[in-house]
Formats: sequence, C-alpha cells, structure tokens
Amino acid sequence: MDLINQIGISYKANYLVQGNQLERCKTSTKLQAYNTELQMRSDGKDFDIASILKDYRGNIIFNIPPINPDLGNLKSLNAKVKKLVENNINMITVNASNLTLDQFEWSIVDEQKKYFLNIVTSIATLASNKIVVAVENINNDYFGNTIQQLADIVTYSKKMLIKEFKFSEEDAHKYIGVCLNIDTIVKNEGIQNVEKWFSIFSSNIKCIKFSNQSNLYDQILNMAFNECITKKLNCPILFQTEKELEEISKDYKDLDTKLRNILKINNIEIGQNKIKPIVDGGYTNIIVISMVVVTIVIAILMVLVKIRS
Repeated sequence: MDLINQIGISYKANYLVQGNQLERCKTSTKLQAYNTELQMRSDGKDFDIASILKDYRGNIIFNIPPINPDLGNLKSLNAKVKKLVENNINMITVNASNLTLDQFEWSIVDEQKKYFLNIVTSIATLASNKIVVAVENINNDYFGNTIQQLADIVTYSKKMLIKEFKFSEEDAHKYIGVCLNIDTIVKNEGIQNVEKWFSIFSSNIKCIKFSNQSNLYDQILNMAFNECITKKLNCPILFQTEKELEEISKDYKDLDTKLRNILKINNIEIGQNKIKPIVDGGYTNIIVISMVVVTIVIAILMVLVKIRS
C-alpha cells in the first residue's frame, strides 16, 4: 500500500470557479496530488487530452456525465471514452444512473426491466473499451442509491460484459467496480452505515470520495483510511472540492497531514510523493538560473579586473 500516493483531488465545480482542466492539473502538481479527477463537460469543450497530459505526471480520472435512461447520449460518450483510452487514461467514474426513482417506480414491470437493461448495457459498453468504469452511488432521488441496487448494477454489468463483449470473468471484475462516495452514504443513510458499504463492496471498490463539508469530517476521514488499511484497498482516494483553486491548498495539506498521522499511529511506512511540486512556476526557475549565471559572470569579471590591475 502507498496511501500517500493514493490520495488526490476531485474538482467538482465548473470552469468559472475552478478554471480549465490544465489549471486544475497544475494545482494538483503544486500540491503533489498523484490522483486528479476532472469533470468531462457535457458540451465537449476543454477536452484536449494531449494538452492536459503535457505537464501533469500523475493519474487522471474523468467523471463522465450520466447515461440517459434511453441511452440517447451513450454513443457520443462512448466516443469520448475511446479517446481517453487512446491517451492512456485508465479510469472513469459515472453515476449509477440518471433514472429518477419516481420514473422507475411508477413504470410497469416490463419498463423497469428495460430501464435496468439499459443501465447495465451502458456500463458494459463503456468498460468494453478496456477502461475501468467505477460506478458511483448517488443520492436518494435516483435509481442506484441503495446497496442492493448498486450491487445489482455492478453484478449484471459484469455479466453483460462477459456475455455480449466476450470478456473473461477476471477482466470483467478488473474493468467494472464501485466508486464509493462516502458523503452520499452519510447524507442518505447516516455515518453508521458507511462500514457496511465498505464491507459489502470491499472487493469491488475502485475509487473512494469524500469532502470536508460535513461536521463529521474527521470521523469520516479516520473511518475511510482505516478501512483502506485493514482491507488493503489500493485505489484512488479523492478529496472532493468545489472551492476556487487558490483556496484548495489549505484543505488538501490538512488532509495530507491527517493521513501521515494515521500512518504513524498504525506504524506504516510513509512513502515519497511521486509528483514533484511546482514552486512558483517556470518563470521563477528562469529568474533563479539567470541570477546564478549573472553572479558567475560578475565573479569572473572581478577576477579579470584584479589580474589586469
């Protein structure tokens, strides 16, 4: 396990608040966050993967828009996911569904079966690109908010990947799993049920998310990291934030400090950050180098003046 390099940032706000994808990645680099989750914009803008990857050396995850119940946007989203794979992105997160509970519960049985089939078809289709699809639990207004519903979605999506796309059981397990959003669990069911979710989905957890917006933050943090340690979960652990980029630093450094304290308490070796920090940007480095060069030149000139005199 290397928990220091498992933590990262999930940028949840729009570009007006948190800037473009490149600016977000620069913030992750500055904070030495190895994992970065970016939001895929539904309008298709700010999706130049090559530019995003140019200066960031960590692991990028994309949260994609949810699939419509009629699969109307599956084709376009699948095309974008193919582009992600071509650029070596290896994980996406997606809401369990975009189907409201009212729409599902007021439908006849045959319609409910069709809705469910569409959900698992969409997840299997995305995973067929050989990219990890981490299905995220959602709030109580949508289908996929309970343990049973999410378990059914993940189980039958794997079966679809095996049956329709000829994947092995091992690969189906590799490419389809759960993104456990602890904030959502606490909001839906209370903190007392978080451990139950970890227990049920332990072998399927591909990603974990939480924020510091709850007054239970420290309790959530300790619980999440302890579950990762005891269950040896080697997956991205993302700090969700909607703050402006300049305001994220304090929160993320606080998270890093708390994690290091937990590792010390558990006598676990603290690894080195894989990401090298940015001090103040490229211009600072150029200025420093220039000052060194100028100093050396002045020293040489002074020596020459003394020799000639």
